Amino acid sequence: MRFFFCALFFLVVLISWGQHIPNLPSLPIEQKNNNVNVLMLATDSLCTTFLITIAEGVKHHFHYTHTENIYVIEGEGMMTLGSKEFQVSAGSYVMIPKGTIHHVIAEKPMRVLSIQTPQWVTDDRKFVDPIRRPEEKPQQE
Repeated sequence: MRFFFCALFFLVVLISWGQHIPNLPSLPIEQKNNNVNVLMLATDSLCTTFLITIAEGVKHHFHYTHTENIYVIEGEGMMTLGSKEFQVSAGSYVMIPKGTIHHVIAEKPMRVLSIQTPQWVTDDRKFVDPIRRPEEKPQQE
């Protein structure tokens, strides 16, 4: 019986194991692209966390199913969120509701923590023309 409780305890600990990553500003990210590079830090059924470097910017896009929470670790840029445009820099936090068009132009290379909810199981990004809303269809000529 003691073995059963010990095994159950260790199973609960393993299932609920968290993750600790010290010093995000210096964590290396493989540079696969000259502009945007992404490293998945953690994932579970509720959310997925990414560390992202942005050299120049991210094009206008929205997410069909994900709310995105951004924390700027370093760098600065101009961000558009819906019809609002504002400066972001180290220490800035932005919550981006699903379906909201957003983009960023990096004025200084950026490193951001991006938390997507729910879990990122498929790429639900839709890049869009910055003038046209996603629900609008292109006009036929």
